[in-house]
Amino acid sequence: MKKLSVLFVLLCFISSCGNNFKKPKRVNKKRHNVELNKKSNGGKHNALQDFDVKNVSRSTQLNNGIQIHWFQETFKRNPKLKDGDVCLINYRVTLPDGKIFDGSNRLNLPFIPFIVGYNMQFKGWDIAIKQLKVGDFAKIELPSELAYGKTGFSNIVPPNSKIWLYVKVIAKVKPDYDHGGIKTWVFDKGASSQNDQAEQKEIVYHCISSSKNKADIENSYRRKLAFRYVLGQKNVVPGLQKVFPKVKKGQKIFVLLSPKQAYGANGYANIVGPNEEIFYNLTIEDILAL
Repeated sequence: MKKLSVLFVLLCFISSCGNNFKKPKRVNKKRHNVELNKKSNGGKHNALQDFDVKNVSRSTQLNNGIQIHWFQETFKRNPKLKDGDVCLINYRVTLPDGKIFDGSNRLNLPFIPFIVGYNMQFKGWDIAIKQLKVGDFAKIELPSELAYGKTGFSNIVPPNSKIWLYVKVIAKVKPDYDHGGIKTWVFDKGASSQNDQAEQKEIVYHCISSSKNKADIENSYRRKLAFRYVLGQKNVVPGLQKVFPKVKKGQKIFVLLSPKQAYGANGYANIVGPNEEIFYNLTIEDILAL
């Protein structure tokens, strides 16, 4: 499960769009409520439909088919989320019949960290969440082409199915480190050991990396084998060479690297374009003294 696994990995500690869509158009609230009142799932109402009818205060539709329905909005002067923002979200993902198949509650977590604009989830997430602000609580209707598409997922998501994302943006998180084109956010501090001080050591880590244009540039979970890095080697990008000496076993880290600290002006094959920032979702599995 490509994208659910990304969230699961993040929650075991936890595609891109710029601003190139046209001005959103309003959705008629009355008409929307009529649609929500239509019976589904064998002619029966579901609890989420009832919740929507009673609580939607404003709706907007983007030209790509995404609909956003607000239950709660913060002050208008507050800035919308943008690419590179890391926020804490509480979320549920459902089918149109109201069946919830993913959410932070499924992992007994009050929220998860999410970076905007770097393909942590389906493209529709990044597009829609950039319409929200800290404090907003909204329902996002994603068309199938911006979610699971023609294939769906297993016996959970049918082909060509819309997805409903219920999301509350709890807070925006500042980086723990921001210097020289390297930003890091540490979500689990890990545990210190004698191996941390070793001059020669090997870092064993899981990683999912992505850019604004491509998800899963690297994914150690998909290959079911952790990566390894020995300090001083050149087999990782410059920014990671600077991050790894200070990590601890058990840490969960977001890393966002400028092009200079990643693949630079040349990019990498046909995978990373020239001058692209790269996002890394890291879990430090072990540190071995050599």
